[in-house]
Order: sequence, then structure tokens, then C-alpha cells
Amino acid sequence: MQDSRPSLRSQAAADPMAALPGRVRGWTWAAWALMLLERTGRALIPALAVIAAFAIVSLFNLFRFMPLWLHWGVLALFGAALLAALWWGFRSWRAPLPGDALRRLEADSGLVHRPLTHLADRQASNLVDPLATILWSHHQRRLLAGLGELTLAPQPSDLPRRDPLALRGLAVLLLALGIAIAWDQSGNRLWAAVTPQPRTTADIAAITVEAWITPPDYTRLAPISLKADPAAQPVEAGAESSPIEVPVGSKLLVQIQGLGSAATLAANNESKPLEMLDEETQRAELVLKQGDRIGITGSGLDVGWPIALRPDLPPTAALQEPRATERAVLHVVYGAKDDFGVAEMRLAITQGKETQELPLTAHGADPREVKGQGFQDLTAHPWAGLPVELRAVARDALGQIGASAPVAMTLPERKFYHPVARAIIEQRKRLAQDSGAGAIAVARKLVPLLMQPDAFENDITTFMALDFMVKRLTSNPLDKQELGNVLQLMWDTALALEDGGVSMAMRELRRLQRALEEALQRGASDEEIERLMNELQQAMNEYLRQMQEQLAQAMQKGMQLQQMDPNSLQLSQQDLNQMLNEARRMAQNGARESAQQMLQQLQNMLENLQMAMPMPGQTNGPAQQMMNDLGKIMQEQQQLLQDTFRRQRGQQPGQQPGQQPGEGQEQGMGQGQGQGMPGGGGAEAQEALRQQLGELMRRFSNATGDIPQGLGQAEQSMRGATDALRGEQLDSAAQAQNDALEQLKQGMQQMNQAMQQQMGAQRGPGQRDPMDPFGRALSDDEGPGGDAFAREGSDMVPLESEVDRSRQIFEELRQRRNQPQRPKIERDYLDRLLRQF
Repeated sequence: MQDSRPSLRSQAAADPMAALPGRVRGWTWAAWALMLLERTGRALIPALAVIAAFAIVSLFNLFRFMPLWLHWGVLALFGAALLAALWWGFRSWRAPLPGDALRRLEADSGLVHRPLTHLADRQASNLVDPLATILWSHHQRRLLAGLGELTLAPQPSDLPRRDPLALRGLAVLLLALGIAIAWDQSGNRLWAAVTPQPRTTADIAAITVEAWITPPDYTRLAPISLKADPAAQPVEAGAESSPIEVPVGSKLLVQIQGLGSAATLAANNESKPLEMLDEETQRAELVLKQGDRIGITGSGLDVGWPIALRPDLPPTAALQEPRATERAVLHVVYGAKDDFGVAEMRLAITQGKETQELPLTAHGADPREVKGQGFQDLTAHPWAGLPVELRAVARDALGQIGASAPVAMTLPERKFYHPVARAIIEQRKRLAQDSGAGAIAVARKLVPLLMQPDAFENDITTFMALDFMVKRLTSNPLDKQELGNVLQLMWDTALALEDGGVSMAMRELRRLQRALEEALQRGASDEEIERLMNELQQAMNEYLRQMQEQLAQAMQKGMQLQQMDPNSLQLSQQDLNQMLNEARRMAQNGARESAQQMLQQLQNMLENLQMAMPMPGQTNGPAQQMMNDLGKIMQEQQQLLQDTFRRQRGQQPGQQPGQQPGEGQEQGMGQGQGQGMPGGGGAEAQEALRQQLGELMRRFSNATGDIPQGLGQAEQSMRGATDALRGEQLDSAAQAQNDALEQLKQGMQQMNQAMQQQMGAQRGPGQRDPMDPFGRALSDDEGPGGDAFAREGSDMVPLESEVDRSRQIFEELRQRRNQPQRPKIERDYLDRLLRQF
């Protein structure tokens, strides 16, 4: 028995789980397997780190950016690192023993005194003693009863100790991000990473290279699409292609599909990598500023396009010599050209070293070449009557400036005939030149006007305006804004005295027309356009009403009207409203450029209406008859222009809005048709009018020995209009007729000047010198329109002291005349003196 005990003890030590119950044996094998996994996992951690790094590089497709030799080298390094990591991890690895499993189960289950180890033990003595065997069995049952619930728990990881920087978290994050980016391409990328392949010609041919060049918006040029053949040789890619002309500042967009690795874009004499959008697509954007080629290279790809950058040159501007209308309104005709389009035009006025600019409205079918004409009322400008230089200034979208050649002229100055208006304007000039100490002097000159309300027909508005001027000029010194307000009030008061509300109504009309043209040009909303149209129509009707009132007053005073015909005025007003409604419809339908042209023609007609206004200094006689005949020709030319406009709108010549074709043909349509013009504005009527102008030119030449240049130009324009009408070229005919109308206005001014010079040189005996409204004689250089009331050193109206002195002289003369003791010859002399009073 003693010889068998050592063998039994050694058998229990070799297989401790053989004597364990089934439940305990299962938990013991589970503990053994868990320990085996933990030990193997710890040994594989270095290798898993290498594999994770390789997967991250592969999923981010970084191998596609490497040359083939570098791909193989990096792959070999990863293989060596993997073998080294496996050796390092398994250098001390061993499988767990059954006893290790029992001790792990006891520790995880919280068992004390190692009961599982005791269950695995064998009875070491008294094996033949029944009582000892019973006692051992009872001991094992007691151990089993006290085991309770068994459990296993994983061992705490030693990764924090082995990775104190927590790089494992970054690796997991990059791995997850790589999987999300690659997604369905993950397998292909991993396979491509472990199987490096050289790029073949077929692979390069599968690459798509596209480029788009978008010129700047202001150039109004279409984008240019570029494509290249990646499989072609670099020399063949651009050998036969000519340079592509693109504006400087164009945007280049390049996109490559299927290359994988990042390509390099060469442009603007520099290189930049393309941005990878995904594994197949990359893109780059830049603005072309310099260089002569666009090139793309990378991973066997080499394509490009030659380019020729076109710089944006400054615009050029032109200005015809401006002329002044009868009411001293400046009529300017201008134009500008730019290689990509004119953005803005302005009229620069230079006087000495100071320059001021006024906005101009220009339009055209092609924005690269624009033209325009307009009326600038500068009579209220402080430089009116002074020599200035005018330039048309054009700006392009980049702010580059081009100016026309300077035109020297004297800025038009309005002549005032009302004595009080002239006095106010003269003091306005003095105040503009010296607003400091001169303000008191101006106020002193205005006081006598204020004290003589009879001079301005007791008009309460004029009285209040003069009173305000005096009080403001004699109070605190004027700042710049207050000075401008006083100067404007003086101007408005003088205008109201001179011609009522006509000038101010015309000023408001011009302002609204400029606002409407600017709104059309900048693309304003339909609501704003409609509002301005309504305001312009109200202002136009107000202006025509003021003209009619002034004409009625002139007729009551017996003034000779050169060119007025009530029928023509009524017709013109109706046609003007029709033209404005036509411009409204054009704007509503989107044809804003045509609406601008219609507004320009409308303004020309409104300015022509001023030719019918009565002006002081009109006379009768042969010269006046020629002026009347020219006025009739202008009215008939205007009627022909209106007929052409109607034909453009599909109406019959002479047809009124709302009439059916054929209605109203027997009614006189103004002075032109009243004189038997055939065709209501056709080629025959235009030719007949041209012959009338030729006859008038012959009469004027016989009377003065000269023919105004404007009439000769008008005759040529009429000839062109006749030819255009015969060829049914209505647009060209309308333009020629409009030019003829403008040239007739210029010719009338030239005729008037020539006749005034001839009349001044031929004043015969018995003709009195011109008299001012106070009955004082004017010298030759101070005739009508001169400066007799405002000459330096004289009073505009008698001062109060002079009036009193005159009254005393009158009373003294009257008393002496009534003294009977005086001789008859003396009393006759006193009678002659009293008649002067």
C-alpha cells in the first residue's frame, strides 16, 4: 500500500480535472480557453497594429500616389514589420495548464481556500479503509455544496501600460474613417495595395480630363469647354491647336476622373496640386491672370492647351460739339466704345482746376458700342456764362476710364427779361462768388425789390421768397448747404417771374426722365418702373398745361407767336402720351432697351415743343416770315416723324390711337397735313418737305448772303430719310428724320443770330433805341438780352431815396408850371419836362 500512494498522487497532479465533477470540469475548460485567447491576443497586438496601419494606408488609397517602385518598397516594409511584430508578440507565449485554469476559475468566482483544487485531489492514505473512504466522500460533497455559483471575468488589459499615448484610439478612428470613405471600394483598394500594378496606356486612356474657362460676367462671353486625350503624346496634344483667346480674369475649372493619384495643374506660370474629391475625382479652380499655357501632369498623364490672354483695355469716348437751345439748355451727343462693354458714362465739366461730373444715359444694341444724347439744363449752375471744357467720360466694369477730347465752350447762360428776375439772378451770381461778406451786400440790393411789390405784380410768393432771402442773408453766416438752398430759391423765384411754372415743370420732367432711364438701365423692378412711368406722365401733362397757359397769356397780350398752332399742340400732346404708353408696354414686355430709345425720342419732341414758346424781342417783317416758314417746316417734319413711328407700331400714318384704319383720314392732323402733304408721311411727303426747305434756304441766302450750316445738314438728312422710306427701312428713316429735326433747330438758331446781327447793323432813321421795362434806353451793346439792369456800378431798380428825390422834383416842376406869372416859353419847357415823368 505504501508503494502505491506515490503513483496515485502523481496521477492526480498530471490530470487534476479527471476527478472533477462535470459542472466544475466545464467551467474549468472555459477558463482554460479564455486564458488561451487572452495570451494569444496580447501576443498579436503588435502584429494587429502593423495590419491596422497597412489597412489605413490602403483604404485612404495612398498607394495610388506612389510610383511603382515606392509601392513595392512600402509593401515590403509592412511585410517585414508584420513578421517582426509576430516574433515579438509570441517570444514568451505558452499555453495555460489545467491547474492554471482551476486557479483562474477560483479567483474569478471568489472562492477561498482553493476548493476546486481540493476537489481535484485524490485520497492519499487508507485507501482500503472503508471509514476513510466514507470520510473522503463526505469531504468532497461538503466542498461541492459550498461552491455556490461559478463565474469567469476577463483580465484587465495591459494596453494602457503598453500604449501610454493612446495611439490605439487614433488608429481606430482613422480605420473607421477609411472604411467610410472607401465603403464599397474597400476590397478593391486593399487588393490593389497588396498587388502593385504598373499603369498601362489603356488605363491612361480611361482617364477623363475636362476643363472649363468662364469669362468674367461683364464680358458677356460664353464659357469655353476644353477636353484632352490623355493617351496622346504631349507633343500631339497641342501641336496643331491654335491658342485659345480668353479675357484676363477668366475662371478656370479643371476636373479629372479616374486618375487616382493627385495631378498637378500648371497655369499662371506656377503649379498647384488638384484637390481630391474622392478616389476617382479631383478638381482645381483658379483665375487666369498670366501665362500662355494650361498644363496637367501626374502618374503618366501630360495634357495641356495653349492660351492667349486678352487684356481688358480702357474704353474710348467721343463727344460732339454741344450746342445750346433757345432756352439755354445744353444739348450733348456722345458715344463710347469698349472691348467688353461700357458700364457708365458721365459728362465732365472743367473750369480752371475744378471738375464736376454729371451722369449721362447711353444705350445700344451692343454694349461694346453705346451712343446717347440728352439735354442738360445747366443754366442754374454757378459756372453758367463762364468758359469751361467738356469731356465725355466712359467707365468699364473694371473701373478703367476713357475720356474724349476736350471741347471748349462758354457754358450756356439763360437770359432773363423780367427786370426783377434779372436783378435776382445778378445778385445770385454775386452771392455764389462771395458768400461771406458779400451776403450783406446782396441783401441790401434785394431790399428795394422787396419794397416795390408792383414790380412783380404783388405776387405773394415772390414777396415771401424775397423776404426769406433778406432775413437769411442778414442772419448767421451761411454754410455750404444753406448757401445752396438760398441760391436755389433765388433761381426758382427768378424762373417763376420769367415764365411762370414752365421752366420748373420742364426741370421736373427732365429729372423724372433721367430717373426712369437709369432705372431701365440698371434693371429695376416692374413696380418701380411703373411708378416712375406714372410720375413722368403726370409731369409731362403738367408741363404741357403750363405751356398752354403761357401761350394763352401771350395771346392776350398780343404777342406775335412764331410757330404756335393750337391744333398741332393738341395733336402733339396726344401723340406724346401715346409714345409714353408705348414705352410703358415695352418695359412691361421686357424690351427695356427699346423703351429707353422711345423715351429719348419723347424727350426730343418735348424739347421741340419749346420752339413754339414766345420769346421776347420777336419782330415782324420778311425775316420774321422766314422764321415762321422754318417753324412750319419743323412742325411738318415732326409730323412725318410721328407718322413713321405709327408705321413702326403697325398703324396707318395719321391714325389716332383707338381709331380703325381709315378713320379720321379726312381730318387735319396738324399743320403738316393741313398744307396738303401726301401720303401722311411717306417718301413723297418727305421729298416735298425737302424741296420747301431748299426754297427757304434760297430766300435766306438772297437776304443775307449766307446759308446756315444746320439747314444744309437737315436737307441731307431729309434726302436720306426719303431714300429710306422708299426702301421701307423704317428704323433708318426714323433716325434720319430725327436728325433732320435736330439740325433744323440748330439752323433756326443760326438764322436768328444772323438776322439779329443784320438788324443791329441796319437800324434806320426814326427807329427808337431799345428800351428796358422801365423805359430807359439801352446802348447798342446792351440791347435785348443784354445786361443793362445788372451792369456793374448801376442799380437794378431805383432805390427808395432816388424815388423820393424824383417825387420832390416832380412836385417842384408841377408847382412852377402852375404859376401864371412865369413866361409862356418857360411853361412850355416845363410841360415837356413833366411829360418825361
